[in-house]
Parts: sequence; C-alpha cells; structure tokens
Amino acid sequence: MTSRTAASVERTARLNMRISPEALETLRDAAAAQQQDVTSFVLGAAMERSRTVLMEQRVMQLTTREAVQVFESLDREARVIPELAALIREVKQQRVNG
Repeated sequence: MTSRTAASVERTARLNMRISPEALETLRDAAAAQQQDVTSFVLGAAMERSRTVLMEQRVMQLTTREAVQVFESLDREARVIPELAALIREVKQQRVNG
C-alpha cells in the first residue's frame, strides 16, 4: 500500500451540524485569518483536539506510589526467566534460518 498525501485522499464521509449564525461568523473569520476555508479550519481544529483527547486517554498516569514501584523494579538486578530466554533463542534461530 502506498502512502497518500492529504490532497490525494478521497473525501467521501460527511459531517453535518447546526450552529448559530454567530458561531458560523466566528468560524469564517478565524478561517480567513488562517487563510483557510471553513471546512479545513474546522477539520484541522477538530483533529488537533481529537488527537489530544486520545493521547490523554492512552498515556499511562501513575500515582506516586505506583511510579516508585516502577522505578524500584527498573533498578533491580535483571533475572533470567528460562521460558522467555528459550523463546527469544527460538525466534532468533527462526530469523537466521529464515
């Protein structure tokens, strides 16, 4: 699959909304100030906010106690788990034999 630029992506989905005339005027003014059409301006703002919301949902947030536990675990001496070591060797061998 080849990557496509934003300009070449076919836009087939629609989003309709009802807003006040004042809100529309504000959007038009803001879009014009950014030298964009209203659709591009609204979509850009909505996508930026959407990414922020999703990032906040996906980022792990730890309490102080949990953070201390993570750091203590990272500071401990590594130990070999035989089953995991065997699996790693097996995967490496598969890659070599390919």
